[in-house]
Amino acid sequence: MPRWKKNEDFTTVAIIPCTAQKSEVGGPARDVWVGGHFQLTLAYAEYFFDKVYIMSYKYGLIDPEFFIEPYDIDMRIEKASERIKWWYMMRDHIADLIERDKPDLVGLFTGQFERQRIMLEFKRNDCPNVIVPWEGLGSGYRQQAVYDGIPPFEYDKIKAGDYALPEDFKIVDQAAARKTRMKTDAADQPAVEWEE
Repeated sequence: MPRWKKNEDFTTVAIIPCTAQKSEVGGPARDVWVGGHFQLTLAYAEYFFDKVYIMSYKYGLIDPEFFIEPYDIDMRIEKASERIKWWYMMRDHIADLIERDKPDLVGLFTGQFERQRIMLEFKRNDCPNVIVPWEGLGSGYRQQAVYDGIPPFEYDKIKAGDYALPEDFKIVDQAAARKTRMKTDAADQPAVEWEE
């Protein structure tokens, strides 16, 4: 496999998630989140992408060098009003990011929480090239991708627009879609005939 080289003609951004495992003292965000998964994801993203931001449930989108104090917030279980306040902050941070240096490609390494809303926000701000490099992969496969140094994108595909979200991209209710799939799968099963 040829050695990876960043292409200066393109600007790529990765957004990685914060995690529950934190140190007990404040410092640069890269040092406060001490979990193995976070550290592997950060190293991988910094190798392949030009800029990396951490999606924090307290601070929004932050640079890995941003000084933070440890905190214990999980926006997935916060009150609706707190989730909305957080989302408005995230929305502003996405707009600021695009205004400062509009990326040609955004890679989301975040979990399902608000992922579609984030993708839609980039698309609304004329940043349609959004990928989810590790979607559907378990932690073992993710770790293998890191150690193997498998590139999450190709510059030729960015140029060709192969990573652009569809024109009709919209937020899908995952729970409702799952129920519909289950009903469809059940209806497609052949009837079982019982022998007496």
